[in-house]
Amino acid sequence: MIEINVESIQRALEVSSKRVPGLSAMVSSQDKTIYKGHFGYSDLQGKKPVDDNSLFRIASMTKAVTSACIMQLIEKEKLSLETELKYFFPEVSAKKIIEGFDDQDQPIYSEPSNDILIKHLLSHSSGLGYEMWNKNISKLVEKGDLVSMMTNKKDFLDAPLLFNPGSSWEYGIGIDWLGVLVEEISGLNLQEYMKKNIFDPLEMKNTGYDLPSSEHARVAKVYNRADEDFSEIPFGVSEKYDFYSGGGGLISNIDDYSTFLKIFLNAGKGNEAQILKEESVQTMLSSVNKEIKMKNLETSSPPLTEDMIIMAGIEKSWSPGFMINHETSQSGRPENSAGWAGLFNSFFWIDTQNNMVSVILMQMLPFLEKGCVETLEDFESSIYKDI
Repeated sequence: MIEINVESIQRALEVSSKRVPGLSAMVSSQDKTIYKGHFGYSDLQGKKPVDDNSLFRIASMTKAVTSACIMQLIEKEKLSLETELKYFFPEVSAKKIIEGFDDQDQPIYSEPSNDILIKHLLSHSSGLGYEMWNKNISKLVEKGDLVSMMTNKKDFLDAPLLFNPGSSWEYGIGIDWLGVLVEEISGLNLQEYMKKNIFDPLEMKNTGYDLPSSEHARVAKVYNRADEDFSEIPFGVSEKYDFYSGGGGLISNIDDYSTFLKIFLNAGKGNEAQILKEESVQTMLSSVNKEIKMKNLETSSPPLTEDMIIMAGIEKSWSPGFMINHETSQSGRPENSAGWAGLFNSFFWIDTQNNMVSVILMQMLPFLEKGCVETLEDFESSIYKDI
């Protein structure tokens, strides 16, 4: 493992954290915390500092946990990466590819020639997209032909395909389908399954979907930038979800999520519990198909997200669960690292070359907001600057 200059990280974040209301950041090796820091406020108006007690909405960082659940079920031979989704949900056979809209504003569909496989869903090559990054899906929602995923109702899974499964890449709701699949196979709801098979064994006591009202004050508030200041965006916290989304919705903190990520440095083991087999870990850290490259996506919802441009100019693809960068990033993240992010500007990566994991949690919109990205890049650069 490389030598980390902890003071360099602290100095960098003391400066860059001023761009955001508050944040938590952590760097861990296989068996210890290398760096942990909290900056700013979880509640600006109440002047409540970010600390070890702060909770964050981690949004799409949920996807890695759901992907690990699927790998556990693969280990139990309940399915495989090559299993067709229609084996469990025959209704997906009726999904068509949306090509656009005609002069009467009616959707134009074509028939897919491939089936959706589990590996497609895990790596965002299934043809399923998100309304916030796809104009056709967004238009279906606007017309009332499709339920928005923002309603947290299961019906958004009815979305059509955007391309033939396995032929291209688009970030989407594939892992939400896998959350439903975990429930179908296990007989548990997704929160129950995660708690039993991941959170409890790893002693992740601050992670889950549902949160008692007595704990709501611990959750950092969400902000956007208003000129030189910040404006709070009202986001509720759920005591009890009607639908547990495999693609988002978990609340966690810096220690818990780092604990989860460390199993990928320890051959699937954490807290003396074998969460995944070493073979499953290697599968999750390896691209499904390097030729199906991640691409930039134009936003359809500017209040929620900027254009999805991550590590500009760096080739990337997806493993079953993570983005894999095929070149060293401008900030020093080594090639073949595995990582991802959450809508409220939380980010993580697993650096197997140097045996460490890094996490930074912020609570701002839109996703990839300039100040948040600069803060992430400063954090990343401070870790690798002396190599």
